[in-house]
Amino acid sequence: MNLDFSDIKVLLIGDFMIDHYIIGTSNRMSPEAPVQVVTPKKDYSIPGGAGNVAMNLCLMGADVTCVGYVGDDSWGKKLLSILENKGINIDEEYMEIVDNHPTTLKQRIYLNGKQFARLDTEEYYQQKLKSMFYLTVNRIYKDYDIIILSDYNKGVFGASLQEEYFNISDLNKKVIVDPKVYNWPNNFRNATIITPNLNELESVIKNYWSFSNTSPRNSLIDDDQSLIEVCNEIIREWNYNYIVAKKGDKGMTIVGKNNFVKHIKAHPVENPDVTGAGDTVIAALSLAYAKTNDIELSAKIANAAAAIVVGKTGTATATIKEIKELLSE
Repeated sequence: MNLDFSDIKVLLIGDFMIDHYIIGTSNRMSPEAPVQVVTPKKDYSIPGGAGNVAMNLCLMGADVTCVGYVGDDSWGKKLLSILENKGINIDEEYMEIVDNHPTTLKQRIYLNGKQFARLDTEEYYQQKLKSMFYLTVNRIYKDYDIIILSDYNKGVFGASLQEEYFNISDLNKKVIVDPKVYNWPNNFRNATIITPNLNELESVIKNYWSFSNTSPRNSLIDDDQSLIEVCNEIIREWNYNYIVAKKGDKGMTIVGKNNFVKHIKAHPVENPDVTGAGDTVIAALSLAYAKTNDIELSAKIANAAAAIVVGKTGTATATIKEIKELLSE
């Protein structure tokens, strides 16, 4: 199996953030409140969100250019430094540094090997990014083999995305989306592949179809048949080529045009940590599809990559060697 992605150029657009880990121990309770006293032993920072997608793409050998924003703070500088040191293109022309705005930060405290608490610092970016973001994309997209949209609902993909600035069908490229926003089907109309999880698919039923008479179902997704029905309706209404539905420990289901359906079983993982697994899925899926144009093979590769990262602690990546070894078992 050829998993050499060194000739693939990726334009990655999304919500970039940084994950900071504090690893500690505890052997006593606080006298001030019924909580444990944590003694930090080490800490480290790694890119999260679209940054984690970039790290996965880079580790798999792709040439990656990032488009997005960070805050003008120490966390933003750290995030850009980590990405740059990995050889990822974060040219200031493409990555906007926003004054008086915090870089999205997730701080996870691990106590005796398990996540104990998480502290988030974030602020939705209300200002439109059209001055840099949309004009940049429309100018440079032709230089890339594939475009990935990594949405974490932090402001890059706003409600006016489709209508005003960023018509996916005009790009004439393979566009693969990991969605998050409230009205994601319409925002990413005409994308090649979209990779929602079951909660994101159910949000369409609750938040979109509930306001119209077009819903194919009156209840949420409770089995593969209802999943296929919902995906087919989404494909018809918003013109995706494929939906790769992520089902956690039950694997994936691919639904495409012309009644295409494939189910892919998950690889068993003991004590899974799902942090950042979706980032690995879209990275591996996108590279494999850019290389092979085979959606089933690409999803199997992404499924294996997901199993590898959920077997690791925290935000993690999968190597080509690890993916090949798992697929060969």
